[in-house]
Amino acid sequence: MTEDQLEEQSEVLAKLGTSAEGTHLRARMQSACLLSDMESFKAANPGCVLEDFVRWYSPRDYVLEEVVDEKGNKVTKGELSTRMKITGNMWVEAWETARVTPARRQKRLFDDTKEAEKVLHYFAMQKPGDVASHLFPCVINAALLKLKQEEAAENVPAVRKSIQQAASQANKLLHSTNRDYSKLEEFMKQLAGMETAIAQARSLKAKFVSSLLEEPEVEVTGAGQGPAGRIIHRLFLNAQQAALLPSSEDDMGGDKKDFPSPAGREILLRTCVPRPAPYSRALPQRLFCVLMREEFRLAGAFSSDTSFF
Repeated sequence: MTEDQLEEQSEVLAKLGTSAEGTHLRARMQSACLLSDMESFKAANPGCVLEDFVRWYSPRDYVLEEVVDEKGNKVTKGELSTRMKITGNMWVEAWETARVTPARRQKRLFDDTKEAEKVLHYFAMQKPGDVASHLFPCVINAALLKLKQEEAAENVPAVRKSIQQAASQANKLLHSTNRDYSKLEEFMKQLAGMETAIAQARSLKAKFVSSLLEEPEVEVTGAGQGPAGRIIHRLFLNAQQAALLPSSEDDMGGDKKDFPSPAGREILLRTCVPRPAPYSRALPQRLFCVLMREEFRLAGAFSSDTSFF
């Protein structure tokens, strides 16, 4: 039986209650296989008795002992165990009701046609949510395998450790009888976070690291506040801490910063305006400024329309 069939049978047996009638009926339902074996045994061994069947089927319930016969010879004698001699024993009742029927003529204990029809009916009555619930273990397993494969290609140690922890957590969540879908939702968010980390690592490698090998400068989208900028920031900060360089304090407010105070500040303004008259052609204008502690510099480049002037 499959796991769901065992659960279904357990529910049916539990509903029979603890009364004498329910207990008797439950025992008969559980002895269907035993009755089938008894009928086959009777067909294969004409004239056999219950002791013969027990000795073959359950040797521990057939007690052997040596006795001395009338002539003084030791002989081995067997009898049923105490359990088998209890009044109302199910084995005795089953043996008395068992007919002489070969196995090939018996009603099948497992009717594959009937069970297949049950499966088809079960599928036909499933809702999309139920189907998704059944597929959940397969989907999560596929997601973990895909994350492991992608992490191996990008080599992200933090994600590798998270995948190992997630595999252990998934094993506990999916093997529980009653699934806690709130915990499963949190688990899916963890998988999404790992996927994002791998994608960011791949994006950083493709857009930033590879470009640095070919170009002297690389544009970082979002500057220091973007995803790549924050990663670069942490890289420089870790390098600074590894070199045992103390973080300097900014002059304004004395707040501790990750990097030393800048030596200067550059400001560049670019625009296109009509000059010298409002009806002149719009031409590029540029103003550059450098502010340092002891000096500042200004440099301008201005263009004028000389067609009519």
